[in-house]
Amino acid sequence: MPALPTFFIIGAPKAGTTSLHLYLDQHPQVQMSANKEPRFFAGPENGIPYAPGRISTLREYEALFDPTLPVRGEASTDYAIHPRREGVPDRIKRLVPEARFLYLVRDPIERLISHYRMRVAFLGERRTPSEALSDLSDRSSPYVWPSLYASQLERYLESFDQERILVVDQADLLSDRRRTLSEIFSFLSVDPSVTSERFDEHLSDSREWRAYSPLYSRIVDRYVAPATRWVPAGVRRAVRRSLDRRLWAALETPSLEGELEERLRTMFGGEAERLRALTGKSFSSWSV
Repeated sequence: MPALPTFFIIGAPKAGTTSLHLYLDQHPQVQMSANKEPRFFAGPENGIPYAPGRISTLREYEALFDPTLPVRGEASTDYAIHPRREGVPDRIKRLVPEARFLYLVRDPIERLISHYRMRVAFLGERRTPSEALSDLSDRSSPYVWPSLYASQLERYLESFDQERILVVDQADLLSDRRRTLSEIFSFLSVDPSVTSERFDEHLSDSREWRAYSPLYSRIVDRYVAPATRWVPAGVRRAVRRSLDRRLWAALETPSLEGELEERLRTMFGGEAERLRALTGKSFSSWSV
């Protein structure tokens, strides 16, 4: 019998969703989709093309999930980037009305900078931060909307009860991982005491990012990675790091110019205060 997910990791990009997907997949009562970001509910393109790999048919989407496991999930960060992708909560509500949601967030300015560095490393972004963020109201911008956490959460609260949404600070997942995972497992109604050696892994080390050419990244993702899946993950990562260091310069963390930083602090500060009011959480390590 076909199955659908029972919960979703809806974001935020560059807040640790890939690692959380891995941790959840270690739980014997939880099945995570092998395609980490199927983006099925992200809907029509709206003039903004999707990266290759989006699942667009219900049959393909249902095939990602095992009906024999009681708790099933996926992690598409496109689900909380309105208005770049619109109407996601309503589409989920129609097909999975009893869904639960995990919303992983981090300091909004740190998240934006990490997102910018990722796009420089892998997607050919060559504008300066000031150029890339010259229009903070640009609906097509990939940078600003994912950090507007309160606005994204409020859209879900129009369709789902607040008890169905757990907001998790990435800082807690990094500093107190097992307690935070136990809280997440309890929220999903699975055994909160489960542990795994893989909970010590952190999958994305942005310190190792380089300013790759887009062609190099496409070749690695499309041809090299599939052909070397049989190689242990630790060995793959070590070889890739060694090769990258020889071929590409280290990617520096950009600094935000004073006026731009002030504009972002004003925008994200109000959002952060609303998020604190909505969740009752302090997010005490954040810069806003």
